[in-house]
Order: sequence, then C-alpha cells, then structure tokens
Amino acid sequence: MSSNLTASARALREPSSRAPAPVTHFVISQYTIVVDGTKSQAVLQGFVSADARAAGRKPLAHRAVDLVGTPEGDTLQWLYTALIAKPDGELAGAAAVFEEAT
Repeated sequence: MSSNLTASARALREPSSRAPAPVTHFVISQYTIVVDGTKSQAVLQGFVSADARAAGRKPLAHRAVDLVGTPEGDTLQWLYTALIAKPDGELAGAAAVFEEAT
C-alpha cells in the first residue's frame, strides 16, 4: 500500500494568535495554478496538532505560499513536496506527514 503526503509539521508561532502552543500541523486548504505554467500558490491552514484538526478545531493560522512552476502528476503531492523543499519558505525542511492511501 502506498502513502500519500497529507500535511507538513513544523513549529511556528502565529504572532496574531493567542494560541497557547505553536502551530505545528499545516494542511493545504486550497490552491491556485497559473495557466501559463509559471507559478502555483498553496493556501495552508495551521493547527496546534493533527489531533486538533481531526477533532474539528478551527485553524489558528493561515499562510499563502507562492511556488515556482506548476504541478506534475498528483497536484497535492507536488505542492506538499515543493512547500517543504522551498529553501526560503517558513516550512522549509518541515517533517512530511503521511497517510496510507486507500
């Protein structure tokens, strides 16, 4: 069975939030792909944890991240991989969160 990348994990403090803990679990909530193939943008929601998201808690942070290029193959997998690989991004080097594909 294969695994799909479903989130990224990185501890970030949200300055505008009164969250008691850092935001550590980021999931893509929407994305935009420019038709001319030059860039893509992912909008992320940040949660205190994966458990908080699973429990239906509201996100504590939102991030819009511009990426060079457009997806090849599975769009979400490409976006998560690009977000983690972006050297100047807040999620650079974040841990990948995988879920078994069904």
